[in-house]
Amino acid sequence: MQNGSKAATESGSPPTASRRRSIKLSMRWIRREGKGGEKERRKGKRRNRIRYLPSPVLAEILSRLGDSTELARCRLASRTLRSLSSDVPSVRLFCSRDRFLRSRAPATCDHVTPFRSLVANLASFLSASPGPLALALAAERPPSAPADEVDDADDLHLTAVPFLARWLPLLAARLRSLAIDDYWLQSCWRPSQALSLIADLCHDLVNLEVRNAWLSVEELKPMHKLTSLTLEFIRLDDANLDKVNECFPSLQALNLIRVGGLKEPKIHLLQLRVCTWTVSNFVQSLTVCAPKLVELKLKCVEPKALHLETPLLSELDVTIKKARATIGVGEKLNLRSLRIESSDLCSVAQVFAHHRRTIKRLELEAYGSSHFVDLVEQCTIDLLSTFPDIDELVLGPRAWFILPENLCKRRTQEFEEIDGSSSTRRT
Repeated sequence: MQNGSKAATESGSPPTASRRRSIKLSMRWIRREGKGGEKERRKGKRRNRIRYLPSPVLAEILSRLGDSTELARCRLASRTLRSLSSDVPSVRLFCSRDRFLRSRAPATCDHVTPFRSLVANLASFLSASPGPLALALAAERPPSAPADEVDDADDLHLTAVPFLARWLPLLAARLRSLAIDDYWLQSCWRPSQALSLIADLCHDLVNLEVRNAWLSVEELKPMHKLTSLTLEFIRLDDANLDKVNECFPSLQALNLIRVGGLKEPKIHLLQLRVCTWTVSNFVQSLTVCAPKLVELKLKCVEPKALHLETPLLSELDVTIKKARATIGVGEKLNLRSLRIESSDLCSVAQVFAHHRRTIKRLELEAYGSSHFVDLVEQCTIDLLSTFPDIDELVLGPRAWFILPENLCKRRTQEFEEIDGSSSTRRT
Protein backbone atom coordinates (compact mmCIF):
# COMPACT_ATOMS: atom_id res chain seq x y z
CA MET A 1 0.00 0.00 0.00
CA GLN A 2 2.79 2.41 0.87
CA ASN A 3 4.70 1.59 -2.32
CA GLY A 4 1.56 2.10 -4.41
CA SER A 5 0.82 5.46 -2.76
CA LYS A 6 4.42 6.57 -3.16
CA ALA A 7 4.38 5.70 -6.89
CA ALA A 8 1.14 7.59 -7.39
CA THR A 9 2.53 10.64 -5.59
CA GLU A 10 5.78 10.63 -7.54
CA SER A 11 3.92 10.39 -10.85
CA GLY A 12 2.17 13.65 -10.04
CA SER A 13 -1.40 12.32 -10.32
CA PRO A 14 -3.58 10.88 -7.52
CA PRO A 15 -4.93 7.33 -7.77
CA THR A 16 -8.15 7.00 -9.74
CA ALA A 17 -11.40 5.89 -8.09
CA SER A 18 -11.07 2.38 -9.55
CA ARG A 19 -7.47 2.18 -8.31
CA ARG A 20 -8.54 3.22 -4.80
CA ARG A 21 -11.23 0.56 -4.81
CA SER A 22 -8.68 -2.04 -5.94
CA ILE A 23 -6.29 -1.03 -3.15
CA LYS A 24 -9.09 -1.19 -0.58
CA LEU A 25 -10.14 -4.67 -1.74
CA SER A 26 -6.55 -5.88 -1.70
CA MET A 27 -5.98 -4.57 1.83
CA ARG A 28 -9.19 -6.17 3.04
CA TRP A 29 -8.02 -9.51 1.61
CA ILE A 30 -4.56 -9.10 3.19
CA ARG A 31 -6.07 -8.38 6.62
CA ARG A 32 -8.31 -11.40 6.32
CA GLU A 33 -5.34 -13.54 5.36
CA GLY A 34 -3.32 -12.17 8.30
CA LYS A 35 -5.99 -12.90 10.90
CA GLY A 36 -6.95 -16.39 9.88
CA GLY A 37 -4.08 -17.59 7.77
CA GLU A 38 -1.59 -18.42 10.49
CA LYS A 39 -4.15 -20.31 12.54
CA GLU A 40 -5.21 -22.47 9.61
CA ARG A 41 -1.61 -23.09 8.56
CA ARG A 42 -0.92 -24.49 12.02
CA LYS A 43 -3.81 -26.86 11.54
CA GLY A 44 -2.37 -27.97 8.22
CA LYS A 45 -5.36 -26.81 6.22
CA ARG A 46 -5.11 -25.42 2.71
CA ARG A 47 -7.11 -22.32 1.92
CA ASN A 48 -8.78 -21.51 -1.36
CA ARG A 49 -7.48 -17.99 -1.72
CA ILE A 50 -9.11 -17.50 -5.11
CA ARG A 51 -12.60 -17.34 -3.61
CA TYR A 52 -11.65 -14.28 -1.59
CA LEU A 53 -10.97 -12.20 -4.69
CA PRO A 54 -13.91 -10.10 -5.93
CA SER A 55 -15.87 -11.66 -8.78
CA PRO A 56 -15.31 -8.74 -11.20
CA VAL A 57 -11.54 -9.05 -10.69
CA LEU A 58 -11.61 -12.79 -11.39
CA ALA A 59 -13.76 -12.30 -14.48
CA GLU A 60 -11.31 -9.72 -15.78
CA ILE A 61 -8.39 -12.10 -15.17
CA LEU A 62 -10.15 -14.86 -17.10
CA SER A 63 -10.84 -12.49 -20.01
CA ARG A 64 -7.09 -11.84 -20.39
CA LEU A 65 -6.26 -15.49 -21.10
CA GLY A 66 -4.76 -16.36 -24.47
CA ASP A 67 -7.73 -18.30 -25.85
CA SER A 68 -10.71 -20.45 -24.90
CA THR A 69 -8.51 -23.51 -24.31
CA GLU A 70 -6.90 -21.83 -21.31
CA LEU A 71 -10.33 -20.76 -20.11
CA ALA A 72 -11.51 -24.38 -20.22
CA ARG A 73 -8.50 -25.47 -18.14
CA CYS A 74 -9.26 -22.82 -15.53
CA ARG A 75 -12.83 -24.08 -15.26
CA LEU A 76 -11.45 -27.46 -14.19
CA ALA A 77 -9.10 -25.95 -11.61
CA SER A 78 -11.62 -24.27 -9.33
CA ARG A 79 -15.34 -24.18 -8.63
CA THR A 80 -15.12 -20.42 -8.29
CA LEU A 81 -13.53 -20.03 -11.70
CA ARG A 82 -16.04 -22.42 -13.21
CA SER A 83 -18.98 -20.42 -11.90
CA LEU A 84 -17.52 -17.17 -13.27
CA SER A 85 -16.28 -18.44 -16.64
CA SER A 86 -19.53 -17.58 -18.42
CA ASP A 87 -19.32 -13.97 -17.19
CA VAL A 88 -16.00 -13.13 -18.84
CA PRO A 89 -16.23 -9.87 -20.84
CA SER A 90 -13.78 -10.99 -23.53
CA VAL A 91 -13.08 -14.36 -25.19
CA ARG A 92 -10.70 -15.34 -28.00
CA LEU A 93 -10.79 -18.60 -29.97
CA PHE A 94 -7.69 -19.35 -31.98
CA CYS A 95 -7.08 -22.26 -34.35
CA SER A 96 -3.33 -22.80 -34.47
CA ARG A 97 -1.52 -24.32 -37.40
CA ASP A 98 -0.71 -27.37 -35.27
CA ARG A 99 -4.38 -27.95 -34.47
CA PHE A 100 -5.30 -27.53 -38.12
CA LEU A 101 -2.73 -30.14 -39.23
CA ARG A 102 -3.87 -32.59 -36.57
CA SER A 103 -7.48 -32.19 -37.73
CA ARG A 104 -6.41 -33.16 -41.26
CA ALA A 105 -4.04 -36.03 -40.41
CA PRO A 106 -5.73 -39.50 -40.68
CA ALA A 107 -4.11 -40.71 -37.45
CA THR A 108 -5.39 -37.81 -35.29
CA CYS A 109 -8.42 -36.32 -37.06
CA ASP A 110 -10.90 -38.42 -35.05
CA HIS A 111 -9.50 -37.06 -31.78
CA VAL A 112 -9.72 -33.35 -32.68
CA THR A 113 -13.00 -31.48 -32.30
CA PRO A 114 -13.69 -29.36 -35.40
CA PHE A 115 -12.89 -25.72 -34.72
CA ARG A 116 -16.24 -24.45 -35.94
CA SER A 117 -17.97 -26.89 -33.57
CA LEU A 118 -15.94 -25.44 -30.70
CA VAL A 119 -17.16 -21.97 -31.61
CA ALA A 120 -20.79 -23.11 -31.61
CA ASN A 121 -20.38 -24.92 -28.27
CA LEU A 122 -18.73 -21.92 -26.64
CA ALA A 123 -21.45 -19.60 -27.93
CA SER A 124 -24.08 -21.81 -26.34
CA PHE A 125 -22.18 -21.72 -23.04
CA LEU A 126 -21.63 -17.94 -23.07
CA SER A 127 -25.24 -17.19 -23.95
CA ALA A 128 -26.25 -17.90 -20.33
CA SER A 129 -24.73 -14.62 -19.14
CA PRO A 130 -26.40 -11.25 -19.90
CA GLY A 131 -23.32 -9.00 -19.73
CA PRO A 132 -21.57 -7.33 -22.70
CA LEU A 133 -19.07 -9.47 -24.60
CA ALA A 134 -16.08 -9.01 -26.90
CA LEU A 135 -15.46 -12.07 -29.08
CA ALA A 136 -12.51 -12.81 -31.37
CA LEU A 137 -12.16 -15.74 -33.78
CA ALA A 138 -8.90 -16.38 -35.62
CA ALA A 139 -7.29 -19.05 -37.80
CA GLU A 140 -3.54 -19.13 -38.26
CA ARG A 141 -2.39 -18.77 -41.83
CA PRO A 142 0.40 -21.04 -43.19
CA PRO A 143 3.79 -19.34 -42.84
CA SER A 144 4.64 -19.85 -46.52
CA ALA A 145 1.76 -20.41 -48.92
CA PRO A 146 1.79 -19.66 -52.67
CA ALA A 147 -0.25 -16.62 -53.65
CA ASP A 148 -2.53 -18.68 -55.92
CA GLU A 149 -3.07 -21.59 -53.51
CA VAL A 150 -6.65 -22.32 -52.43
CA ASP A 151 -8.29 -24.84 -50.12
CA ASP A 152 -11.51 -26.48 -51.28
CA ALA A 153 -12.57 -27.41 -47.75
CA ASP A 154 -14.65 -25.07 -45.58
CA ASP A 155 -13.84 -26.25 -42.05
CA LEU A 156 -12.08 -22.93 -41.32
CA HIS A 157 -14.16 -20.58 -43.44
CA LEU A 158 -15.13 -18.34 -40.52
CA THR A 159 -17.11 -15.75 -42.51
CA ALA A 160 -19.36 -18.35 -44.10
CA VAL A 161 -22.99 -17.31 -43.53
CA PRO A 162 -24.26 -20.83 -42.62
CA PHE A 163 -21.55 -21.09 -39.96
CA LEU A 164 -22.29 -17.64 -38.51
CA ALA A 165 -26.02 -18.38 -38.51
CA ARG A 166 -25.40 -21.38 -36.21
CA TRP A 167 -24.11 -19.42 -33.24
CA LEU A 168 -24.37 -15.66 -33.82
CA PRO A 169 -28.08 -15.43 -32.81
CA LEU A 170 -27.13 -16.84 -29.38
CA LEU A 171 -24.67 -14.02 -28.64
CA ALA A 172 -26.02 -11.16 -30.73
CA ALA A 173 -27.60 -9.38 -27.76
CA ARG A 174 -24.34 -9.55 -25.75
CA LEU A 175 -21.85 -8.66 -28.46
CA ARG A 176 -20.24 -5.24 -28.31
CA SER A 177 -17.07 -6.18 -30.19
CA LEU A 178 -16.55 -8.86 -32.84
CA ALA A 179 -13.27 -9.73 -34.59
CA ILE A 180 -12.99 -12.44 -37.25
CA ASP A 181 -9.64 -13.41 -38.83
CA ASP A 182 -10.66 -15.81 -41.58
CA TYR A 183 -8.55 -18.52 -43.20
CA TRP A 184 -7.58 -16.89 -46.49
CA LEU A 185 -6.97 -20.12 -48.44
CA GLN A 186 -10.64 -21.01 -47.97
CA SER A 187 -12.22 -17.56 -47.99
CA CYS A 188 -10.36 -15.92 -50.91
CA TRP A 189 -12.58 -17.51 -53.57
CA ARG A 190 -15.88 -17.50 -51.68
CA PRO A 191 -17.82 -14.20 -51.47
CA SER A 192 -19.61 -13.85 -48.15
CA GLN A 193 -22.60 -11.83 -46.97
CA ALA A 194 -21.30 -11.90 -43.41
CA LEU A 195 -21.64 -8.10 -43.05
CA SER A 196 -25.33 -8.29 -43.88
CA LEU A 197 -25.98 -11.05 -41.33
CA ILE A 198 -24.02 -9.23 -38.61
CA ALA A 199 -25.94 -6.02 -39.29
CA ASP A 200 -29.27 -7.89 -39.06
CA LEU A 201 -28.48 -9.55 -35.71
CA CYS A 202 -25.97 -7.43 -33.76
CA HIS A 203 -27.79 -4.17 -33.12
CA ASP A 204 -25.57 -3.09 -30.21
CA LEU A 205 -22.22 -3.82 -31.83
CA VAL A 206 -19.68 -1.02 -31.30
CA ASN A 207 -16.50 -2.51 -32.81
CA LEU A 208 -16.18 -4.79 -35.84
CA GLU A 209 -12.97 -6.24 -37.29
CA VAL A 210 -12.79 -8.58 -40.29
CA ARG A 211 -9.57 -9.82 -41.89
CA ASN A 212 -8.64 -12.17 -44.74
CA ALA A 213 -12.03 -12.48 -46.44
CA TRP A 214 -14.08 -11.66 -49.53
CA LEU A 215 -17.02 -9.52 -48.40
CA SER A 216 -20.18 -8.64 -50.28
CA VAL A 217 -22.30 -5.60 -49.36
CA GLU A 218 -25.56 -6.90 -50.81
CA GLU A 219 -28.57 -6.32 -48.55
CA LEU A 220 -26.35 -4.55 -46.01
CA LYS A 221 -28.38 -2.48 -43.55
CA PRO A 222 -27.17 0.51 -41.48
CA MET A 223 -25.42 -0.14 -38.16
CA HIS A 224 -25.98 3.12 -36.32
CA LYS A 225 -24.16 2.14 -33.11
CA LEU A 226 -20.95 0.95 -34.78
CA THR A 227 -18.17 3.44 -34.04
CA SER A 228 -15.06 1.44 -35.02
CA LEU A 229 -14.52 -0.63 -38.18
CA THR A 230 -11.41 -2.49 -39.33
CA LEU A 231 -11.18 -4.24 -42.69
CA GLU A 232 -7.77 -5.76 -43.39
CA PHE A 233 -6.66 -7.83 -46.38
CA ILE A 234 -10.21 -7.80 -47.71
CA ARG A 235 -11.69 -8.13 -51.18
CA LEU A 236 -14.64 -5.75 -50.93
CA ASP A 237 -17.48 -5.55 -53.44
CA ASP A 238 -17.91 -1.82 -52.91
CA ALA A 239 -15.78 -0.10 -55.54
CA ASN A 240 -16.42 3.48 -54.36
CA LEU A 241 -17.17 2.77 -50.68
CA ASP A 242 -20.75 3.97 -51.15
CA LYS A 243 -22.19 1.22 -48.93
CA VAL A 244 -19.57 1.78 -46.23
CA ASN A 245 -20.51 5.47 -46.06
CA GLU A 246 -24.24 4.71 -46.07
CA CYS A 247 -24.35 1.82 -43.59
CA PHE A 248 -21.75 2.95 -41.04
CA PRO A 249 -22.68 6.62 -40.47
CA SER A 250 -21.50 6.77 -36.83
CA LEU A 251 -17.93 5.61 -37.41
CA GLN A 252 -15.31 7.47 -35.38
CA ALA A 253 -12.40 5.13 -36.18
CA LEU A 254 -11.88 3.49 -39.58
CA ASN A 255 -9.03 1.20 -40.63
CA LEU A 256 -8.91 0.08 -44.26
CA ILE A 257 -5.74 -1.98 -44.71
CA ARG A 258 -5.05 -3.48 -48.13
CA VAL A 259 -8.70 -3.54 -49.16
CA GLY A 260 -8.98 -4.62 -52.80
CA GLY A 261 -11.70 -4.09 -55.37
CA LEU A 262 -11.65 -0.27 -55.13
CA LYS A 263 -11.77 2.07 -58.17
CA GLU A 264 -12.61 5.62 -57.09
CA PRO A 265 -13.10 5.25 -53.33
CA LYS A 266 -14.41 8.14 -51.30
CA ILE A 267 -14.66 8.20 -47.51
CA HIS A 268 -17.55 10.47 -46.57
CA LEU A 269 -18.22 10.08 -42.84
CA LEU A 270 -19.36 13.03 -40.76
CA GLN A 271 -18.34 11.60 -37.35
CA LEU A 272 -14.97 10.14 -38.32
CA ARG A 273 -12.04 11.27 -36.15
CA VAL A 274 -9.23 8.74 -36.77
CA CYS A 275 -8.50 6.94 -40.04
CA THR A 276 -5.81 4.57 -41.31
CA TRP A 277 -6.02 3.81 -45.03
CA THR A 278 -3.54 1.60 -46.90
CA VAL A 279 -4.39 1.27 -50.60
CA SER A 280 -2.40 -1.55 -52.18
CA ASN A 281 -3.88 -1.50 -55.70
CA PHE A 282 -3.97 1.22 -58.37
CA VAL A 283 -7.02 3.47 -58.11
CA GLN A 284 -8.25 6.42 -60.14
CA SER A 285 -8.67 8.77 -57.22
CA LEU A 286 -8.80 8.92 -53.43
CA THR A 287 -11.09 11.26 -51.51
CA VAL A 288 -11.49 11.80 -47.79
CA CYS A 289 -14.39 14.02 -46.75
CA ALA A 290 -14.60 14.05 -42.96
CA PRO A 291 -15.28 17.37 -41.19
CA LYS A 292 -14.30 16.02 -37.74
CA LEU A 293 -11.21 14.03 -38.76
CA VAL A 294 -8.15 14.91 -36.67
CA GLU A 295 -5.72 12.08 -37.51
CA LEU A 296 -5.10 10.45 -40.89
CA LYS A 297 -2.53 7.87 -41.95
CA LEU A 298 -2.68 7.35 -45.71
CA LYS A 299 -0.53 5.03 -47.79
CA CYS A 300 -1.09 4.63 -51.52
CA VAL A 301 0.80 3.72 -54.69
CA GLU A 302 0.09 6.12 -57.53
CA PRO A 303 -3.41 7.61 -57.56
CA LYS A 304 -4.29 10.05 -60.32
CA ALA A 305 -5.98 12.36 -57.81
CA LEU A 306 -6.00 12.82 -54.05
CA HIS A 307 -8.49 15.11 -52.31
CA LEU A 308 -8.61 15.91 -48.59
CA GLU A 309 -11.63 17.77 -47.26
CA THR A 310 -10.72 17.64 -43.59
CA PRO A 311 -10.74 21.10 -41.93
CA LEU A 312 -9.89 19.82 -38.42
CA LEU A 313 -7.04 17.54 -39.50
CA SER A 314 -4.06 18.06 -37.17
CA GLU A 315 -1.93 14.94 -37.74
CA LEU A 316 -1.23 13.66 -41.26
CA ASP A 317 1.03 10.77 -42.25
CA VAL A 318 1.01 10.35 -46.04
CA THR A 319 3.00 7.86 -48.12
CA ILE A 320 2.81 8.11 -51.92
CA LYS A 321 5.12 5.93 -53.98
CA LYS A 322 4.98 8.19 -57.05
CA ALA A 323 3.64 11.69 -56.67
CA ARG A 324 2.07 12.08 -60.12
CA ALA A 325 -1.33 12.75 -58.62
CA THR A 326 -3.24 15.99 -58.45
CA ILE A 327 -3.30 16.61 -54.71
CA GLY A 328 -6.07 18.84 -53.44
CA VAL A 329 -5.94 20.02 -49.84
CA GLY A 330 -8.53 22.30 -48.24
CA GLU A 331 -7.43 25.81 -47.37
CA LYS A 332 -8.67 25.58 -43.78
CA LEU A 333 -6.50 22.60 -42.87
CA ASN A 334 -5.23 22.88 -39.28
CA LEU A 335 -2.12 20.70 -39.57
CA ARG A 336 0.18 20.49 -36.55
CA SER A 337 2.14 17.36 -37.41
CA LEU A 338 3.05 16.28 -40.95
CA ARG A 339 4.93 13.21 -42.14
CA ILE A 340 5.65 12.67 -45.85
CA GLU A 341 7.21 9.64 -47.51
CA SER A 342 7.48 9.76 -51.28
CA SER A 343 9.83 9.26 -54.21
CA ASP A 344 8.98 12.85 -55.16
CA LEU A 345 9.43 14.28 -51.71
CA CYS A 346 9.79 17.95 -52.58
CA SER A 347 6.70 18.14 -54.79
CA VAL A 348 4.48 16.63 -52.11
CA ALA A 349 5.95 18.91 -49.44
CA GLN A 350 5.19 21.97 -51.59
CA VAL A 351 1.48 21.03 -51.58
CA PHE A 352 1.34 21.73 -47.86
CA ALA A 353 3.46 24.89 -48.02
CA HIS A 354 0.44 27.18 -47.59
CA HIS A 355 -0.14 25.55 -44.16
CA ARG A 356 3.40 26.34 -43.05
CA ARG A 357 2.32 28.62 -40.19
CA THR A 358 0.42 25.87 -38.36
CA ILE A 359 2.84 22.96 -38.85
CA LYS A 360 5.05 22.47 -35.79
CA ARG A 361 6.44 19.00 -36.46
CA LEU A 362 7.71 17.88 -39.87
CA GLU A 363 9.05 14.43 -40.77
CA LEU A 364 10.40 13.62 -44.22
CA GLU A 365 11.48 10.33 -45.75
CA ALA A 366 12.19 9.28 -49.34
CA TYR A 367 10.31 6.25 -50.63
CA GLY A 368 12.67 3.29 -50.95
CA SER A 369 14.42 3.40 -54.32
CA SER A 370 17.79 2.70 -55.86
CA HIS A 371 17.63 5.74 -58.19
CA PHE A 372 19.25 8.14 -55.76
CA VAL A 373 20.84 10.30 -58.48
CA ASP A 374 17.47 11.25 -59.96
CA LEU A 375 16.10 11.97 -56.53
CA VAL A 376 18.95 14.32 -55.66
CA GLU A 377 18.38 16.37 -58.80
CA GLN A 378 14.66 16.74 -58.05
CA CYS A 379 14.90 17.65 -54.36
CA THR A 380 15.54 21.39 -54.24
CA ILE A 381 13.11 22.52 -51.55
CA ASP A 382 14.27 25.02 -48.94
CA LEU A 383 12.76 23.51 -45.81
CA LEU A 384 13.30 26.42 -43.46
CA SER A 385 11.82 28.95 -45.84
CA THR A 386 8.90 26.70 -46.72
CA PHE A 387 8.13 25.70 -43.12
CA PRO A 388 9.54 28.54 -40.99
CA ASP A 389 7.60 27.83 -37.77
CA ILE A 390 8.39 24.15 -37.20
CA ASP A 391 9.64 23.19 -33.74
CA GLU A 392 10.79 19.70 -34.66
CA LEU A 393 12.28 18.39 -37.90
CA VAL A 394 12.83 14.66 -38.39
CA LEU A 395 14.72 13.39 -41.44
CA GLY A 396 14.78 9.72 -42.35
CA PRO A 397 18.03 8.18 -43.65
CA ARG A 398 17.04 8.34 -47.32
CA ALA A 399 15.70 11.89 -47.01
CA TRP A 400 18.96 12.97 -45.40
CA PHE A 401 20.88 11.42 -48.27
CA ILE A 402 18.94 13.09 -51.09
CA LEU A 403 18.92 16.62 -49.69
CA PRO A 404 21.52 18.89 -51.32
CA GLU A 405 24.67 19.34 -49.27
CA ASN A 406 24.40 23.14 -49.02
CA LEU A 407 20.79 22.79 -47.81
CA CYS A 408 21.89 20.42 -45.05
CA LYS A 409 24.53 22.88 -43.86
CA ARG A 410 22.16 25.84 -43.90
CA ARG A 411 19.47 23.91 -42.07
CA THR A 412 21.89 22.84 -39.35
CA GLN A 413 23.27 26.35 -38.85
CA GLU A 414 19.88 28.01 -38.65
CA PHE A 415 18.48 25.47 -36.22
CA GLU A 416 21.47 26.01 -33.95
CA GLU A 417 20.45 29.67 -33.71
CA ILE A 418 16.87 28.86 -32.72
CA ASP A 419 16.01 28.72 -29.01
CA GLY A 420 15.97 25.50 -27.02
CA SER A 421 12.34 24.76 -27.77
CA SER A 422 13.25 23.76 -31.32
CA SER A 423 15.13 20.67 -32.36
CA THR A 424 16.52 18.86 -35.37
CA ARG A 425 16.66 15.09 -35.22
CA ARG A 426 18.07 12.57 -37.65
CA THR A 427 16.67 9.06 -37.58
